[in-house]
Amino acid sequence: MNRILFDNALKHSTLLAGMDAPTRDALVTRFVAFQFQPGEAIIRAGDAGRHLGVLIDGAAVVQARRDDQAFTVEHLEPGRVFGEIAFFDAQSPRTADIVGTSKGTAALLSFDVYAELVRLGDPGAEVLEKNVLDLLGRRIHATNEKLAELLEATRKGTFLDTLRRLIGGRR
Repeated sequence: MNRILFDNALKHSTLLAGMDAPTRDALVTRFVAFQFQPGEAIIRAGDAGRHLGVLIDGAAVVQARRDDQAFTVEHLEPGRVFGEIAFFDAQSPRTADIVGTSKGTAALLSFDVYAELVRLGDPGAEVLEKNVLDLLGRRIHATNEKLAELLEATRKGTFLDTLRRLIGGRR
């Protein structure tokens, strides 16, 4: 992907929403492009990387690991932000793998660049923080809804419970 297309896609990301044009344009130039292939890890669980990412094109999955098994937690499409927990918390390693499911491009912003923006009092840093907090709030809300659905599905007397009993599944 050429730099003009990359920059234009990044400018429309929710991560940069609410910034005035000069601030957004200056911040876009600080992101680096990361090209990935199907099956290639963009981020690995346990790594200490401090990059905030936006999927520019292609597709990827978020995978949680337990022992040698990977469980797909979420499918990422262009525009999705990732890596925000380890980005802001130096003590927190990456919590999941992000693996390309197609050829694609991600935009990565290093924490060092962000820290420099903060030191300089760049207004982009504050808007970036707000946008990440908004994204985290929506993600927590969605996770809580999914957990509530899972808890409901495992209650006795639900359709799933009845189906398990009918087909002889264990509870």
